[in-house]
Amino acid sequence: MLLSKSAQLIMATAYAHRAGFVHGDIHLGNVFLQLPGSELDHLSIQQVYERNYKPDPCPVTRTDGQPVFSPSVPKNVYAPNWLGKPSDEVLLPEAKLWLADFGTAFNPSQETRLLSYTHLQNRPPEAVFDSTKPLTFSSDIWSLGLMVWEGMGSGPYMSGFLFGENEVVVDQVDALGPLPHEWWEKWETRTNISTEGRQPKGGRKVWPLQKRFDLILQRGKKTAKLDDEESRAFLDMIKGMLRFRREECMTADQVLRSEWMSKWALPLAEKAWERKLLN
Repeated sequence: MLLSKSAQLIMATAYAHRAGFVHGDIHLGNVFLQLPGSELDHLSIQQVYERNYKPDPCPVTRTDGQPVFSPSVPKNVYAPNWLGKPSDEVLLPEAKLWLADFGTAFNPSQETRLLSYTHLQNRPPEAVFDSTKPLTFSSDIWSLGLMVWEGMGSGPYMSGFLFGENEVVVDQVDALGPLPHEWWEKWETRTNISTEGRQPKGGRKVWPLQKRFDLILQRGKKTAKLDDEESRAFLDMIKGMLRFRREECMTADQVLRSEWMSKWALPLAEKAWERKLLN
């Protein structure tokens, strides 16, 4: 199940890139499962309400107490009706994934985008250290790599207790190793966490990629065990996606054709959709 969802997320990103667009905000909050059509297509609105619940209207008001005059503001808003189910109850044929919210998407051949709008923990380091260079497709690949890691049931790749940009960079360095030299020299926080030889200061515990994989993925209660061959293929793919230098990062098509995708993830995605997904 987890492999199928990861494969579909990779395919959706590759599709957007082939169309010439960077999504710009890949995170699990923008990933949805398709509702089973057979269950809802023949229900009336009233039957949907009876099966779930009828949302109550919430009047729109201004904080200053003044009346709302704008015709573009609705009289009421409604809480969304939850039509899902617990994740451990979702069957493989139901695990059909959609990548949504293209509100920050852009075509890098037509638009220069310097600012990354994705969540701080998912933001590519090039948006911090190479902020004068336009964002490209590689910025999506960084976020995608983090989502594939998290989507495998391991929890966030980076720590969930990071409060600022410097803390995120520290965690990236701990996981992936030293920044490129020119970034390292301009990063003022480096002297607080590392020696001149780039070794951790003050007995600070460092969690490199392999250790995170061993302790989180392989021993995680929600994650299926991976054999040695699949573990190697998965780590090779993740390492290729999480590169500090954008020119060294895998493309979406390369991720799509990677060994882990071809041998393990894609076959399960094709079972979910009941058809061949790649030519």
